[in-house]
Order: sequence, then C-alpha cells, then structure tokens
Amino acid sequence: MPTPVTNRSPFRLNRNHLLWLAILLLSAAVQAADLVPAWRFDRRLISDHDFWLLFSAHLAHLNWTHWALNMAGLGIVAFFFSSYGNLGQWLLVLLVSAVFVSLGIYWWNPEVVTYVGLSGVLHGLFLYGALREIKYYPASGYVLLALLAGKLAWEFYNGAMPGSEELTAGRVVTDAHLYGAIGGVVSFALIQALTSLREWSA
Repeated sequence: MPTPVTNRSPFRLNRNHLLWLAILLLSAAVQAADLVPAWRFDRRLISDHDFWLLFSAHLAHLNWTHWALNMAGLGIVAFFFSSYGNLGQWLLVLLVSAVFVSLGIYWWNPEVVTYVGLSGVLHGLFLYGALREIKYYPASGYVLLALLAGKLAWEFYNGAMPGSEELTAGRVVTDAHLYGAIGGVVSFALIQALTSLREWSA
C-alpha cells in the first residue's frame, strides 16, 4: 500500500488518480450524450435482470449541477485520501459502496423507482477515508468522522440538508447516503482483515 505523505502538500499524483479521472470523464460522457435514462437505476428493469444498472446508476446525474457537486466531492477524496489505499483497494470501496447503495434502495426503499448520482458512493469513500485518516492524522480523522455521523443523523431525522434539493432540482434520497456509508465501513473492515491475513501468512 502506498505510504501516505507526512503532510498535505505538495500534492502528489499517483496511479489512483487515474480511477478518479476515469469516473469524472465517464460520468461527463454519460451526461453529455444524454444516456442518463439508459444508465439510471430503474426498479422495473433491474427486476427484469438488468443488474448492470446497479452500478451504472452512480455515473448518471440529474443535471450538470448535480454532476458538478458530485465531482467536487470526488475531487476532495482524490486530493486528501487517495494515498490511503492502492488501486485495488479503492476499487473495492467503490464497488462495495455502490452495491450497498443500489441494493439498499432496491430492498428497503420500494417507493424509489429511479435513482441517479454518486453521492451515496461518495459517503462510502468519505467514511473509508476518515477511518484511514485516523491512523495518520487522528484529530482531523475524528473530526471528519463526527461531521459525517452528524450529517447522516440529521438526514435520518430531518431529511435532506437545507437547500440541497433546490440546488439539484430533484429529490435527494438520503437513505442512499446511509447505505453508502455502511458500505464504506464494511470495505474498511474487509481491507483491514485481508491486510492482516496477508501479513500473518507472509
């Protein structure tokens, strides 16, 4: 695993940034080519075995504002947390978080017929990043963890954050954020277990 830098600057590129760039470019292409209806989470189509929509939905967005907000979040992950795992580990976090979001919505939110956006997965990435941050920068790691927990608690009891639905011109499925966060925690536990197993068997 790449060793995290001892300070936040200067910013260093690594292979993981190719993953973030690929997500940015692919999601922009989906938006520009008007492929959102074909890529979004669609309950009826998933029930008809179009399981790929469980993953593609996170690359589609309501509009360019929605896309820009999600890409800003992805940029924060890339800048601050990218060194906290190798390419395979970040792919695992992405995939596990995406599965938790999509299956969570499919099983526990039957009122949601269609869904798009990366925000649920981003909560998984942020949770994983915060948990890794604690090892190297405990103060900021615990603060970030507390902020994420507070945000999730607010959304659980009060719904979407003020102004978020007006900004994106659509309904925010706040449960997706919770499912993604759980996916991030599960990913962290899996990676920790695999790392410990590899070190034990070496």
